Amino acid sequence: MSSERINIENRLLAALPTENLWQFLIVVALTTFLLATPPVLGGEPTPTYFVAPDGDDGNMGTIDAPFATLDRARLAVRALLTTGVDQDIHVYLRGGTYFISEPVTFDTADSAPAGHVVEYTSFPGERAVISGGRPIANWTEQIDGTWTTTIPDVAAGEWTFRELFVNGQRRPRARHPNIGYLIADGPDPSVGSNTRTVFRYVPGDLPTDSNLAGAECNMLHEWTTSRVRIDNVNHTTRAVTTAQPLGAFGLITSIFQTTDHPRYALENHPSLLDSPGEWYLDNATGLLTYWPKPGEFIETVNAIAPVATELIVVRGNFATGDPVANLRFTNLSFEHVAWALPPGGYSSYQSGYYEQRGLPTYELPAAVKFEVAENCHLERIRVAHCGGWGVMLGAWCRGCSLVGSTITDIAGNGVIAGEDRYRRVNGIFWVENHEEQAATNNTVLSNLVQDCGVVFQDCAGIWAGLTIGSTIQNNLLRRLPHIGVSTGGYWDDSERPCGGMTIADNRFQNVVQLLSDGGAIYSVGLQPDSIFRGNLISGIPAAPGLSRNPAIYLDQGSTGFTIEDNGIYGVASSPFKFHLAGSNTLISNTMRLASASVEPYFLQSTDANDITRIDDVIINPTNPPTGCTPPVCGEASTAGLLPMYLSDIFVDTDGDGIADIDDPCPQRRPGDANGDGRLDGNDIQTLVALMLDQSTDSAAFCAMDVNFSGNITAADAFVFVSLVLNQ
Repeated sequence: MSSERINIENRLLAALPTENLWQFLIVVALTTFLLATPPVLGGEPTPTYFVAPDGDDGNMGTIDAPFATLDRARLAVRALLTTGVDQDIHVYLRGGTYFISEPVTFDTADSAPAGHVVEYTSFPGERAVISGGRPIANWTEQIDGTWTTTIPDVAAGEWTFRELFVNGQRRPRARHPNIGYLIADGPDPSVGSNTRTVFRYVPGDLPTDSNLAGAECNMLHEWTTSRVRIDNVNHTTRAVTTAQPLGAFGLITSIFQTTDHPRYALENHPSLLDSPGEWYLDNATGLLTYWPKPGEFIETVNAIAPVATELIVVRGNFATGDPVANLRFTNLSFEHVAWALPPGGYSSYQSGYYEQRGLPTYELPAAVKFEVAENCHLERIRVAHCGGWGVMLGAWCRGCSLVGSTITDIAGNGVIAGEDRYRRVNGIFWVENHEEQAATNNTVLSNLVQDCGVVFQDCAGIWAGLTIGSTIQNNLLRRLPHIGVSTGGYWDDSERPCGGMTIADNRFQNVVQLLSDGGAIYSVGLQPDSIFRGNLISGIPAAPGLSRNPAIYLDQGSTGFTIEDNGIYGVASSPFKFHLAGSNTLISNTMRLASASVEPYFLQSTDANDITRIDDVIINPTNPPTGCTPPVCGEASTAGLLPMYLSDIFVDTDGDGIADIDDPCPQRRPGDANGDGRLDGNDIQTLVALMLDQSTDSAAFCAMDVNFSGNITAADAFVFVSLVLNQ
């Protein structure tokens, strides 16, 4: 459907009142006519295909006989392209969920003609979800209150998974501690402090009914993380021995280099299953055990585990450089992506890129990946509940974009623009002989990027590696364990295919919440003609380790940056940090210091003469300047999401003033148990049914738990009455 056609439909719906039945029927009739009749542009009908969850791939792909799968529609478009069509082509997916086990892959034969576009989008007013998951069913309630189900494919060794999503939320594997991290007691005296496989636990910290063999240790280092398997735990000596090394190759990332007491947690062992919401999968028997949370009912639970490692792959020809061109994906959701722990375990050296340890190359998957692509775009999409990465605009991408979208609940990096140095061409790192393959002139504009790094805590919201001329602008980044935006790929000032970066007008809230040695914006290496401008940064606590967490951090080799008109407040450490940095220029940045003792500029092994500072404003909290509007003095006034995308990102289904993405009960506002938009006696009936265990409606439970106790009791009735009186 063309944009003109959609606009006509929307104008009709807006212009015709619907108070009377006959007027409403006119709207329905006209809309149906428009949807059933292909639009005419220049005398030719616009090629259009339709897909629906209840469709059939043997159909013709019309609105009345839709395809069943996105891949079938792709093939129909490809066949049409071979006829020499010289028009835009549109594929509409009706609302609902499309489960896939393999990615839908587009190559050069799927490109639109020059000057045109092939668009894959949701049907107007509906939302299509491409899911790489598989519903988990046939639960049985056990005496202890847990639910179990046996999954034959797991028992047969054909499938396993590391994520489980219940009623639209990620659930943790059996974990200890349930919240936060334990603190190691230091090295084991019998093996010394140089080991990378043994540490001691504090007395009383770990359950002693098992040696915990096969569990997974997630250890936090200064700015990196490890995930390796436990070999055994000796409860006499309190020695925890891992099957693979903790920490990547550098000494700085090993167990005890920066502290004798690193943080860690253990996961995925039956003896750790001790809290509602946790689960454990026995790969030998295929038995999945889940401890349900209050308000989850075995009759109506929606549990999904991922099977696909990627959802959409757009990849041109690496051998010839021919790109996939002119594809557009809009108003679609991409959810549920799997990943596997590498055989040697996982230990990162920075931002989720990890040590191969001499084993076969393994790269964490991305839910949506573009490579060797030109003028391909993602707009108003949603990527959520993913292992690995979220969206990758990777190798040899040119003029591609991610715009107006939501990236949330991602195991690793939320968005990747560019790539690291390690891809090989004919056995040689690509940056040594194929720099023309660098990603160039890509855009990440006005996206909400949040809750990334939920498995690999050292990852970034947006990671822009070796890339030229890319723009990261007007994004909102929040709730991140480490870096907000990371840019660069070499820890020196050598010339590489990296520079011309624009990181502008972004809003950073509550980033760098868990690890050390990070910042809202972090750079490394020579990046000439790059600029950080108009960003607003707040909510960075003191670092838990040795290395401080500034707002803007120019690390080793960072050279060639102009940093201007940024606003910084609510940052416990220095607003700026320079470590082995080169020549850079700061202009008119405003820093509201956390305390009078904070250094505005922390220079570590950096020559102060290399940092040009022009008209920066430093606000001492004990003596703010007259006329300066807090929190900053007018800088970064355009930071944050663009208004035109707010309604798509912050959808409020139940109209309670809380956007769905932040609402624990997005379908129904507090007290509206039956979802009719009113608080009345009908809701009381549902309240009573819930109290008597006569309802299995999770949304109703959530809505009626108005005092947030996790149970429905008489106390909720009293709060409900006050809501009724004040509505």
